[in-house]
Amino acid sequence: MTNPIKQLPKIIKTARLEMRQLEPTPENAQLVFDAVKNESPADFYFNRICNTNLVPVSANEMLKQMQIESQWIADNGVNLYIFHNGNLIGYRRLYFHDDPTKTLQMAAVWLVRSAWGRGFARETSDAVEKIAFETLGANRITRQCSVDNVRSANSIRSSGFHLDGIARQGGIYHDDKLYDNMIWSKLKSEYKGK
Repeated sequence: MTNPIKQLPKIIKTARLEMRQLEPTPENAQLVFDAVKNESPADFYFNRICNTNLVPVSANEMLKQMQIESQWIADNGVNLYIFHNGNLIGYRRLYFHDDPTKTLQMAAVWLVRSAWGRGFARETSDAVEKIAFETLGANRITRQCSVDNVRSANSIRSSGFHLDGIARQGGIYHDDKLYDNMIWSKLKSEYKGK
């Protein structure tokens, strides 16, 4: 049986953004690399773009990362690349646990620095939330962030998510430093519709 997340449209539009599923092709890897190649690696400390580096050093490295991620999510996930005015500005990864919990996990998210503070993460989150509860049949959405990632925690909290708890040393940064991970959730019964 196919996981409901595979029913997501290949393109999801919001008021200002477009989220697209991109196949791991050399052209798409070049597109992502061009969007991030001049970004400061320090800006991606909380959520790196590549496994080997915080920011990819080549389109080929980005292609390899996209291929790895495509394998990770093959059965129960999707990667959504975020565009504003035709320019790639970020990325969001989703997983749907098609078990009795019917949980959609909003996993990784990153935005280029020029997109920070403009409400884009919230806009994508709201769109995904609507689809999860109204179309995919989700009962619960989860999100996570490091206790040190104040910007993400504030964004998640302002989206109406409940802090379930903190997983002590539940995550690991790119530099192998363990961190405490905040676990957040929202139930369908708490969803107010958008």
